[in-house]
Amino acid sequence: MTLRPLLPAVPKCRLHPSAWRLPLVMLVALSGMNLARGADDEVSFVRDIAPLLTRRCTGCHGPTKVEGDYRLHTFAALQKTGASDSPTLTPGQPEQSELYLRLIDENESTRMPQLDDPLSAGQIALVERWIRQGARFDGRDPNASFKSQMPPRAHPAAPEVYRVAVPVQACAFSPDGRVVALGGHHEVTIWNPQNGALLRRLGNLPKRIQSIVFEPSGARLLVAGGTPGDYGEIVALDVADGGNRQVVQTAEDLVLSIALSHDGQHLASGGADRVVRSFTRDAQGRWSFAWDSRLFSDWITEVAYGARDEFVLVACRDYAAKVLTSDGALYTTYNGHQRQFGSENGRFEIYALAVEADGPRIFTAGLGRSIRMWEAAKAQVENGSAADMEERFAQAGHTKYLPHDARRGVFKLATAGNQLFAATGDGRLRQYELPDGKLLREYPDQHDWLFGLAVHPATQRAITTTRTGIARVWNTATGELLQEWLGAPGLPLDAAARLVKP
Repeated sequence: MTLRPLLPAVPKCRLHPSAWRLPLVMLVALSGMNLARGADDEVSFVRDIAPLLTRRCTGCHGPTKVEGDYRLHTFAALQKTGASDSPTLTPGQPEQSELYLRLIDENESTRMPQLDDPLSAGQIALVERWIRQGARFDGRDPNASFKSQMPPRAHPAAPEVYRVAVPVQACAFSPDGRVVALGGHHEVTIWNPQNGALLRRLGNLPKRIQSIVFEPSGARLLVAGGTPGDYGEIVALDVADGGNRQVVQTAEDLVLSIALSHDGQHLASGGADRVVRSFTRDAQGRWSFAWDSRLFSDWITEVAYGARDEFVLVACRDYAAKVLTSDGALYTTYNGHQRQFGSENGRFEIYALAVEADGPRIFTAGLGRSIRMWEAAKAQVENGSAADMEERFAQAGHTKYLPHDARRGVFKLATAGNQLFAATGDGRLRQYELPDGKLLREYPDQHDWLFGLAVHPATQRAITTTRTGIARVWNTATGELLQEWLGAPGLPLDAAARLVKP
């Protein structure tokens, strides 16, 4: 099959003003659901009040912006006084509670929210009723953010027919290689990689799908994603019909990556909230929280398990990769992406991570012009202590560098047997032989950012997905393009050309 040419430049996207109408209608409808509760019904802080405060108040009184010396992104912070020194909450007495009084203030200079529309009469009545009922907190932790304790969101259906193509950030082969799952807009689509036929659509999922993993049986999927800067979620569901769902995790920002241990019993996640979390699977197939690690200063871009599940490996945008033990303790930090000496000097964000199938080697890449090949045990030895820092800085270290020469860096890595695959922002898929790192093949230029990559060793197939929504299936033995299709149901393949600039 001949690779259809795409023009290389990708423009910025702009939403038509009408695109905002539906979310506004949905907000009104969701607010109405809460306000429709009877006057005698107990108001839940987590269900009813926290979403309202998060949406209307934390922009000016949150963890980063603090107007009037007052935050209310946690219940503990909400209870404290601000610059006025008046009590924020007096349980049972809304007329003695500054929170309520600021909502009904007729003076626009002191009414809250300031420089914005006031809350509706129904919303104010909801706050008043909650305080009168005792201002009870029904969350799990008063010091945790509201977002982290709010119930999972109800997601809208995916568009029946897409108006424009959307980026496909995530893709995964089923364990037997017979189907492939692609991320869409509020959905995961299931396709036949042999002929590019759409088999089914699993909808009502988070807005952006960032990572997809099949459970070992192939009957269940784990899907991660969310809304940038606002919400993250992991959900487990049946592949056959999208049923039997379990929301495994919610987060305050996008979940960017999930990984399953080789035995299928452990799940690791990481994302824009800078926390790695681990979950365990019980005999009934349900997932429960095990531990978390908060050692990271920037987005966690990818997680993976070691070849024998002895480590949880973490790539981070803060130029370092960390190796955690199976119970979440720090084993070592790999600093090979921030070398200050030698030909590979510079500080580079890490976006991609992969593990040798049956060996100790770890591969990390991102910005910069080479893939780092390293080992956890050797990285630990090289880290040493402050006493030998100068001596260690003068040494080359054990890292091996595999050049890729992609100006936009590497976004995904994958291993299959003794081979390593790298998907680049320049639109090229590269295939290396291990352990020497020899370049075996460079696939045809796709003239687009490659966001997704998955490899199925048994069938000798690889799939790449692009910023313009195209999925392409390749023969990894020959480099031949076997199938290509647009991952947006209802649109022809050439619709992707509408996203590129002539």
